This record gives sequence, C-alpha cells and structure tokens, in this order.
Amino acid sequence: MGKVLLYVSIAVTLLAAVLGFLNKGKLSSTKEDLQQKVAALDDSEKKLKSTETAAAAAKAEAETATAEKATALSQVDTLKSDLEKNKSQVSDLTAQITAKTTEVNELDAKLKEAETKLANTSTGEVAPAAGPSAEDQVKMQEQETLITKLQGDLTAAQGQLETLKTEKNNRMALKMRNGLEGSVLAVNQAWNFIVMNIGDRNGVVGNAEMLIKRGGKLVGKVRVTSVEPSTAIADIVLNSVPRGVTIQPGDNVIYQATAE
Repeated sequence: MGKVLLYVSIAVTLLAAVLGFLNKGKLSSTKEDLQQKVAALDDSEKKLKSTETAAAAAKAEAETATAEKATALSQVDTLKSDLEKNKSQVSDLTAQITAKTTEVNELDAKLKEAETKLANTSTGEVAPAAGPSAEDQVKMQEQETLITKLQGDLTAAQGQLETLKTEKNNRMALKMRNGLEGSVLAVNQAWNFIVMNIGDRNGVVGNAEMLIKRGGKLVGKVRVTSVEPSTAIADIVLNSVPRGVTIQPGDNVIYQATAE
C-alpha cells in the first residue's frame, strides 16, 4: 500500500511538472503573440498618423493651388480689361486723327473759297471795294485760328499714335531666347486665352508665337498679347488645337524660333 501511494505521488509530481512546463511554453508563446500584436498596432498607428499628415499636406496644397488659380484668373480679367482699353485708345486716336484731318481740309477749302470770292469781287465789273469788310476779316481770322488749333490737335494725336507704334515696334524688335520654357497657370475657354507663369523678366515679348506641349506631344499654339513682369497672357491660335483636345493648367509653354 505504501508503495502504491509512493508511485501515485511520483506520478502526480511528474504530471504537475509536465503541465507546468506546457503552461510555461504556452504562456511564453502567448506573450510573444501579444508583443507582435502590440508592435503591429504601433506600426498601424504610425502609418495612420503618416497618412493623416500626408492628407493634411495635400489638402493644404490643394487650397493653396485653388487660391493661386483664383488670383491668376483675377489678374487675367484685369489684364484683359487693360488690353481692351489700350486697343480702344489706339482706335480712338486713329478716329480722332481722321476726323481732325477731314475737318481741317473742309475749313481750308472754305477759307480758299472765301478768298476766291473776295478776289473775284475785287476784279469784277462792280466798283472795287476798298478791301474785305470788317465782318469778312473777322470770319477769316476765326477760320484761320480754328485751322491752326485743329492742326495742332492733329499733330498731337499723330504724335501719341507714333509713340504707341514705336513702343510696340521696339518690343516686337526684341528677340526671345530660343527654348524659353514655362507652364500654363490658367485657361479661359470662354475668351480663348491662357495665362503662363513667365513674363517680361524671363524675356517674353508681345506677339510671339509659342508652342503648348504635354508629355512632349504638341497640343496647340498660342500668341502672346499682354506681358507682365512675371506672367503673360496669350490667345490660343485658332485651329491649332486638335479636335477633342484642350489646353490644361500645367501644360508646357515653349518658344522655338523659326529659321529666318
């Protein structure tokens, strides 16, 4: 009986040792799994924070780009308005010159007609008068004064027009650097023009024709109509953009000089 109890005691002890060993191994494995899951959770949190930071940065960039686009479009409207005003001024000056020239010619013809009548009167059968009447002399003096004033106005208007033409010719006489490159800031499809991020400081000159490319492929052509220090406006050349294709912000703008 004593031996039986001894054997049973030994068996129980061995069983307890085996269970303890198994539990220890299981506990160690569970601990390792828990550590791996904690590490994975930390990594996920880091990735989430990184994604949130990137999203916030992208949102800020988008808001900045939107604000810059709005500013550029506002500048475009202002520049377009100024351009129309300049064109209107040139047209007005030309019309004024034409009107003044016509008026001067008419008054000059009237003055000559009056002088001819006076000459005919003095050489006619009627007894020659002592000279033009006081009223005729006053009228002739007024006409001569008016002609002088109109000729002065005409000269001034012609001077302004010549100044505008000289400034335009001076700018067009400049040579743009071959290979000058920029990009499209904004596109106005309604008015058929673009705004580019290069201007007078980069060597852009008025009336220059430039190419629009995207990924090395030609998209269309534009002609510069207004130049500012750091931006310029250019009209899209009709029929230069293929059907179904549109010029977009970010497209490249390149000047390639043609052989003279």
